[in-house]
Amino acid sequence: MHQYKEVLSNLIQKYLNNQISSDEYKELWRILNEFPDEVILDEHLRKLWESVKSDAPVIKGEVWDSKMQIAKEQLKEEAPISTSKVRSIGFLKRFRWAAVAAIFLVAITSIVVLNKQQEKNIYAGAVKPTVEHDRLPGGDKAMLTLADGSTIVLDSAGSGVLAHEGNTNIIKQSDGQLVYNSGDGASKELAYNLLQTPRGGKYKLILPDGSKVWLNAASSLRYPVAFVGNERRVEITGEAYFEVAKDATKPFKVALNNMEVEVLGTSFNVNGYADEDEVKTTLLEGKVKVSANSSTKFLAPGQQAQLKSTGAIAISNNANLEETVAWKDGFFQFENSDIKAVMRQLARWYDVEVSYKGNINKHFVGSISRDVKLSKVLSMLEQTGEVKFKIEGKNLIVMP
Repeated sequence: MHQYKEVLSNLIQKYLNNQISSDEYKELWRILNEFPDEVILDEHLRKLWESVKSDAPVIKGEVWDSKMQIAKEQLKEEAPISTSKVRSIGFLKRFRWAAVAAIFLVAITSIVVLNKQQEKNIYAGAVKPTVEHDRLPGGDKAMLTLADGSTIVLDSAGSGVLAHEGNTNIIKQSDGQLVYNSGDGASKELAYNLLQTPRGGKYKLILPDGSKVWLNAASSLRYPVAFVGNERRVEITGEAYFEVAKDATKPFKVALNNMEVEVLGTSFNVNGYADEDEVKTTLLEGKVKVSANSSTKFLAPGQQAQLKSTGAIAISNNANLEETVAWKDGFFQFENSDIKAVMRQLARWYDVEVSYKGNINKHFVGSISRDVKLSKVLSMLEQTGEVKFKIEGKNLIVMP
């Protein structure tokens, strides 16, 4: 561990100053997740705290020690997240210490930023939101509407062949994934299915061409049961992540709101929720063409197209890919997100109605599993000391 001390301190300093790169961020989590000895880690975290606090510390050393102990005790009480749910970018490989690290980084970042902006002391104690009826996390929930208008509730349907549409078999696999298998001599007539997820739901399916789609909560995907003609065209609302099968003879097109995304074979995310200010298309691999209101833009990996309310398309050259696809990998990831942006995500996943009492000018940084109860997420957010929550049935009240 001695060899990591200088590297770890440097990475945390960059994190706190918002100067850390994507590769450095991954390395920070890797080091934090590989400490073999809890006693050594405790001591090193204490020393790191001493190194980053100011001459007029915003939190006393004994309070910090108490805070870390409370955090670890809370983690011991919680059921661990399955080790099979590992993020593809390698952030959280060992839950308990990764979670302690997350608490450390979120709390420290919040305190430092608040101290600079407001010049007041914050006690970031671990407090629990007022809960009358806690909310469970979402899961694999969706309704499938067939071409004839009949519906299938997928989360309660058994595995196997669910329906036949022409020569296409619609199959629910044992892992819950929906698959379309087209036989020979598929119909030349377009027949459409509609997949809809409720608030608190998500679903994955494989389209007839082999393309994979992950559908986020409160979203929908309309698609043909067999791709015929010279294009593959689907329509979405809400948010979806695509891994498109290559077919140079049939471009894949995604329509959402007033935007169209055209690809041949690539990986990208589209977010078109009605309550968001922009429609966003983020490219991870390949190349896409984005069109809206007679304007066309081409994206390279790492870029994001943002369709503004004015109809103009803006291009961001440094899209945060980890934050964009965190939902697909089972996480909330916040990168300087304001309170309302955070609450919109929680409202969709936990199926709650959010209301505000008072003005809260607060931004959040951190990563939290989507597999825990709502109260656990809120408790982490409350540790910043600048926001409080109360859950009353399906109502979530946010207070300063």
